[in-house]
Amino acid sequence: MKNSIGLSLITLLVLLSCTSPPPMGKLDAEDQFLLARERYDDRDFEEAQQEFQKLIWNYPGSDYVDDAQYYLADCYRILEDYPTAIVEYSRLLRNYSQSPLAPAAQYHLALCYFEQSLPSHLDQNFTQKAIEELEFFLEEYPQSELVPQAGELMLKARTKLAKKGYDNARLYVKMKSYEAAIIYIEEILEEYGDTKWADDTRYLLGECYRHQEKWQQALDAYRLTLEMDPPKKLRRQAESRIRQIEEKLE
Repeated sequence: MKNSIGLSLITLLVLLSCTSPPPMGKLDAEDQFLLARERYDDRDFEEAQQEFQKLIWNYPGSDYVDDAQYYLADCYRILEDYPTAIVEYSRLLRNYSQSPLAPAAQYHLALCYFEQSLPSHLDQNFTQKAIEELEFFLEEYPQSELVPQAGELMLKARTKLAKKGYDNARLYVKMKSYEAAIIYIEEILEEYGDTKWADDTRYLLGECYRHQEKWQQALDAYRLTLEMDPPKKLRRQAESRIRQIEEKLE
């Protein structure tokens, strides 16, 4: 019996000696956040992701969790994993809408959509989505220091849509479908008249009317092009068209 007990004790000691040592104690929420921020500031974004995620998992009720959620999303954005960044920014906005970081998250959410937008001749779903998110940002956070950047990004997105419309209008002009071209042109001038494609679009409107021999409407379009102070090349083209039509009418 004694031998049996002794053998059992020896076996238990052997088993205990083979197990892993007990895990080290976790950092508290503040130290975990400081560690993650250190990785972030050192631009070690993959490591920072892991450390911010640890904080989110281990301290869901911490005062640092919204900060961790924001920086986690930011790591994905900087690493150009835009779909995942969108998920993480959206999680912050959904779960911590009152966070001081919500305005920055909303702006960067829009930026992630824009960064995925395709060239103007292709599908513009991401561009449209970026505009929607920017409109929400400007409406909800008009006092944010990011408003100037949001305005610049909005103009870029709208300019891309204007370019797509202009290219469509030119295609219809080449096909001699002038009425269809005019529909696109009027939409561009109404929606995107503040973009750099507005001047070319006004001139193209004059071209549509000229091809239709609607001389007075063509003159009005060319003259309006000049009034908007277009680039020199476009100005010369509009002036040439005006002279041609005026000579024909005389």
